Amino acid sequence: MNQLTQSNTQILSKNGIPSPSGWLVCPARNLALLFITNSKHPKNARNITTQLWHCTIKGIPTKLKNTRKMDLESAIETWNELLNHGWEGITEQINNRVA
Repeated sequence: MNQLTQSNTQILSKNGIPSPSGWLVCPARNLALLFITNSKHPKNARNITTQLWHCTIKGIPTKLKNTRKMDLESAIETWNELLNHGWEGITEQINNRVA
């Protein structure tokens, strides 16, 4: 299994399974990716939903571009790849400011 690289964003660990959770914003600040862990039921803990958002220059999400579901391994790979390409974790709650 891939190792999860931590950033400023919360890494959830329910049922002993580390999962990416929270916002990553691209270096140009025009896109943000939200990782949502589906962990209400242990069977779903290995499924992650992502939402890709168009953003303002300040990195505030304004329009949903797409939603995807992926397995945990693919989500960890995507998370680590984005961090390695300059995406940043956001610690503040930006979803309250979505237009």
